[in-house]
Amino acid sequence: MLEKLRQRKRKLDKKLKSLQGWRKVSTIIFVSAFVSVLIFSVVAAAIAAPPVVTALAGALAVPIGSMGKWFDSIWKKYEKELKGRREIISSMQVGSLLQSRTWEDIRVLVEKLEIDIESLLQNADFAIQEEDAVKLVIEEIKKKLHGFMETIEMLGQNTDKCSRDIRRARTVILQRIIRHPNSNN
Repeated sequence: MLEKLRQRKRKLDKKLKSLQGWRKVSTIIFVSAFVSVLIFSVVAAAIAAPPVVTALAGALAVPIGSMGKWFDSIWKKYEKELKGRREIISSMQVGSLLQSRTWEDIRVLVEKLEIDIESLLQNADFAIQEEDAVKLVIEEIKKKLHGFMETIEMLGQNTDKCSRDIRRARTVILQRIIRHPNSNN
């Protein structure tokens, strides 16, 4: 899961980098066109061109400027959407990483419980076989029972923590998805 999230994040990073490049290119094109039209209108006025040419040159500046702003707003909207997706993926990565660490802690505690149970069973078998050692084995079992109960308590706490972390991560991710409704995937 973490690897898939990393791949998606890399893909979004590439898209963002490409978007920023295209945004710069389109801005340069529209600024160049706008400046060219302004220069053309100044030259047309300076050489005393017919009034239609001068008016046309002046009128072209407005739509080119507006079109440039419109393109820039489209690029900004797309960039915001990509950044929102990237933020959601980052949240999912953090949640997954925390989750995997918590699962590892639980796995270690379960293995410890298995070892404790095996030890208790061996002591019980020894007590059954050696009637004289019953008191010693019972004392040993009582000692190990305390550690066993502590391990069970720790396992319960880690399981509760894991459950809380899952709910918290799910809530954070859902809030970020709601904040960025244009994000699909």
